[in-house]
Amino acid sequence: MRKHHNKLFFGKYTHKATFVVPVINVCYPTSTYYLHKITTKFSKDAPVAKVAKFIMNNRANCKFRIQNNKIIFYAHKNLILELITDLWDYWCNVSTVDITNLKLLDESTVVCKRLPLGKFEYQVHVNRNMVEKLTTDQRDQLYAYLTRNTDNATITNQNLKQWLSGKGAIHYDLTGYFYVRNEKALLPIYMISENIIGKIRKFIKV
Repeated sequence: MRKHHNKLFFGKYTHKATFVVPVINVCYPTSTYYLHKITTKFSKDAPVAKVAKFIMNNRANCKFRIQNNKIIFYAHKNLILELITDLWDYWCNVSTVDITNLKLLDESTVVCKRLPLGKFEYQVHVNRNMVEKLTTDQRDQLYAYLTRNTDNATITNQNLKQWLSGKGAIHYDLTGYFYVRNEKALLPIYMISENIIGKIRKFIKV
């Protein structure tokens, strides 16, 4: 158990905070259904109700575990500071990890101070055999998606952009990449063709 949670801490999140919260065990199981019941059963100022509300609002941006009378959260700095401020009287300790250590653990994940071009979370490297496997319609669909949805995607690799536009030469060993904003923006890529993506690199801002 310890090894698993340390992996979450060092592999993704920069901060770990521990709180001793009265009757925290009532938050288990931690499904949204049961947590909502906690917020209606206890007053909104009760620490256990605050914890339940925090988890429901931030489940996608943190990890947590309940251990005896403690609850331990793993998240990035701003979210941990928000939680400490709200539960100051119950806060025990906080630990941090240097982002340089995070970079070494997973070659497909990069921790950074600023996302590429300020907003893109994913760098998608194309399949080397994409040229042979995509139909002309699929190529045109991909080009349209990457160039018309500038909030969600962009191509910075000029060779790839030229080939997708239909104006470039055929490259039988095509390499290159493009950026997409988030996981939701990846879905249309898969829908166009499963032969587009070679590998994906995720950027995490801290």
